[in-house]
Amino acid sequence: MLSEKQIDKLIQPIVDRQNAISRYVIRKIAQRVKEVGELLPSDVYKLERLYKSGADVRAINKEIARLTKIQESEIKKLIRRVAIDSYKDAKPFYDYRKIPFIDFADNKSLQNVVKAIEKQTLGAYQNLSKAQAFMLRDRKNPKILKPTPIAKAYQSVIDEAVQASQSGAVDFNTAMRRTMTQLSDSGICHVEYNTESGRRYSQRLDTAVRRNLTDGVRAINQGVQDETGKQFGADGKEITVHAMSAPDHEPVQGHQFTNEEYEKLQSSESFKDLDGQEFSPIERHIGVLNCKHFTYSIICGVSKPVYTKEQLEKIKEDNQKGYTDKAGHHYTKYECSQKMRDMETKIRQQKERYMTLMSCGDTEGADKARAKVKQFNKEYSEFARACGLSTQFDRTRVEGYS
Repeated sequence: MLSEKQIDKLIQPIVDRQNAISRYVIRKIAQRVKEVGELLPSDVYKLERLYKSGADVRAINKEIARLTKIQESEIKKLIRRVAIDSYKDAKPFYDYRKIPFIDFADNKSLQNVVKAIEKQTLGAYQNLSKAQAFMLRDRKNPKILKPTPIAKAYQSVIDEAVQASQSGAVDFNTAMRRTMTQLSDSGICHVEYNTESGRRYSQRLDTAVRRNLTDGVRAINQGVQDETGKQFGADGKEITVHAMSAPDHEPVQGHQFTNEEYEKLQSSESFKDLDGQEFSPIERHIGVLNCKHFTYSIICGVSKPVYTKEQLEKIKEDNQKGYTDKAGHHYTKYECSQKMRDMETKIRQQKERYMTLMSCGDTEGADKARAKVKQFNKEYSEFARACGLSTQFDRTRVEGYS
């Protein structure tokens, strides 16, 4: 089974490419804003008419389509790589049952499972890509952020640049800094809707894509385990283990259950493990809502648990030990890891802000963003060291930033 670090390493290039899509669009807009700022007021409308012809938007859409096609190909490779690796783990059970362990490519029923999950993962990615937008402030009410399609955002920013250039009331870079900062901080977002309340919310598309890929990896691991379990006659499940588990799933990770008891767990009923330990209902089911766990198919009474009770207790203690800051606030290691993900996002945003402001000629604003990168890097490193966790600077990488 691929480790969490190995899976992250496979996912990261796809997330990086998604970021490249966002940066390409923002850089294109920033370069045009810079051109507007360099033109004489008497010439600026000539340039605006050129932009309204749609040449830039067509170029942007063409590049997005090219990169998206590469993304889809890489997602297929990722799914297949994880499926083959997960399948290999089941071989000892086939051997125990004296069932032939055929080649992955020849296991037709397993191939059907993999294709179905691949289709689902790709479909989710394609739906994310179709809902691309920037979050721009409403001009009439700046407190409101509105999802704005890329083509419309492009024209809106150019129009604003033209007005800033024409007015001459304030320095052009100062006038445009807020808008360009907003574009870089937003990135390209995936807009979602809360159907119950009607409240609209969004998340950066790179974050949404990472979650989509993580869900796909978990689904393919689970799908392969379920299918191979049927083939070799599994009668139980073992929940995987990872450090820094969320508190609701930490008590059950590493435990083994009969299929019947596991179904109770997933139905939010009381349940017990193979050792007879009883558990109260768990509301969030295994493998959903950003849960990193999935289950191995096992043969009850034959399959030895991967972790001993002593090892599971040690993992739990390490998580609870966590870190207490100077203000007296205690973080479990799980909470530390969540805070580090937030800090990594802040660093990426400042790097992207720097590159955007440099592209549109605002060196003063860019210098401030670079100073923030240095400050946030220091805070990130210090926090990780205090928590006893490893920094993951690959998650803060922004191509082109040095």
